[in-house]
Amino acid sequence: MESDNEQIIAKSICPARKALNVLKGKFTLEILSEIIDGNLHYGSLLRSIDGINPRILAQRLHEFEKIGVLSRKVLPTNPPQVEYRMTEKGTALRKIAEEMKSWGEKFEE
Repeated sequence: MESDNEQIIAKSICPARKALNVLKGKFTLEILSEIIDGNLHYGSLLRSIDGINPRILAQRLHEFEKIGVLSRKVLPTNPPQVEYRMTEKGTALRKIAEEMKSWGEKFEE
């Protein structure tokens, strides 16, 4: 049986799970970092992220759009290009990603 303290801790951690669910996927931080840095098109993302599979990139971009982290705009070019931008929700993840990077650099072995 959980004590009152354990229940309070579990409730306070629960909202963090939502952020972790967004950030836990393969290449997540790399993709979001590239978009924050100005790589807005699928082709430039594919070229700039080492080792990413085109299918994985497309899947991750679709997931980010679905949860509201990215917006997607089809540009009227020939051939058509798609541009991805961070939404307010996505931009709010920047601070979290930077803290994770700092932690990793500090405790890197």
